[in-house]
Amino acid sequence: MKTVIGITSLLLCVGAAPRVRAQPESEEMRREHRESKERRHDDREQRREQRHDEHEVRREERHDEHEMRREEHEQRREMEHHPGPLYRARMAPPAMRQEVRPMAPSPRHIWIGGYWGWEGGRHVWMGGRWELPPQNGQIWIEGRWVNEGGDWVFTPGYWSAPAAPPAPVYAPPPPQPVYAPPAEMSVNVAPPPPRYEATPPQPGPGYFWIAGSWHWDGRQHVWSPGRWEARRAGWVWVPAHWEAGPHHWRYRPGHWRAQ
Repeated sequence: MKTVIGITSLLLCVGAAPRVRAQPESEEMRREHRESKERRHDDREQRREQRHDEHEVRREERHDEHEMRREEHEQRREMEHHPGPLYRARMAPPAMRQEVRPMAPSPRHIWIGGYWGWEGGRHVWMGGRWELPPQNGQIWIEGRWVNEGGDWVFTPGYWSAPAAPPAPVYAPPPPQPVYAPPAEMSVNVAPPPPRYEATPPQPGPGYFWIAGSWHWDGRQHVWSPGRWEARRAGWVWVPAHWEAGPHHWRYRPGHWRAQ
């Protein structure tokens, strides 16, 4: 009987021993499992934070880029409405470039030509663009480089109202010419008989023929040939003629006389 009990106790001890030794291994595995789970959790949190940081960085970069563009746009609009010196350089700008204009977005758009700017200590070409004027009817005044005391100063372009057409100047009508008849003269020698002249073709319907006549040049009679003369509104032509007196001949030159 004692033998049977001893064998049974021995078997129980032998069967229980492995279970006692397995307990430390199970706790270690659970600990490693917990640590692995914590590490995975930490990795996920770290990756999540990294993605969040990258998203924040991209968002801040987009915000900064938007702000920079807005500031450039505001600066450009400020320059366009309030022109003033923008660049000052010691180096003369290069020759202007020939630009190919793309198709205008609409008939209201106005082409703003490119120009040479100044950045980083050198001239930089700023390409042209189409833009709508701030107000209807405004025109674009191109920017320009001007040499001032050895420095090259650039004044940017700007929008401006179109120049008003000059007011018409109504000059008073010219005074009517006053035709004083030529001075008369008297000579003792009678004029020769009038000459026959072939009348040339009339230049136009508004012309009339003035016949030739003799006049005195101070020593002798000289023939003045006939001519076509344009009519003058409100005036008549008095032909030249000689009048015989008791002791001399009086010459009355041809002249215009108001009607």
